[in-house]
Amino acid sequence: MRKNTIVRTAVVVGLLSFGALSASAAEACEKCTEKQVLRQFTEETAELTTVLKTKNFQLRELYGYDGFDVQKANQIETEIKNLKDKIKLSANKLDVFPCTTI
Repeated sequence: MRKNTIVRTAVVVGLLSFGALSASAAEACEKCTEKQVLRQFTEETAELTTVLKTKNFQLRELYGYDGFDVQKANQIETEIKNLKDKIKLSANKLDVFPCTTI
């Protein structure tokens, strides 16, 4: 029981830090991409991003269970890969690329 509590706490902390990193990444992109294009990209991918975060949470939660279901984990990982590919396609279509720091 204590192990599950620790795992869930770690997942929550991980998700919160992921959100903070996403926000900082968006700020960095504003310097390299026009705001209107970035806004359009964000609007186009908002639903995909929400589903992606949900799938990541489901996968992390699945790893915390004692009876690990490999088949379900593989299915979720495939769905995550497909979502990321769709987001990348949208980024490429709008010429939105991550900024590189010097």
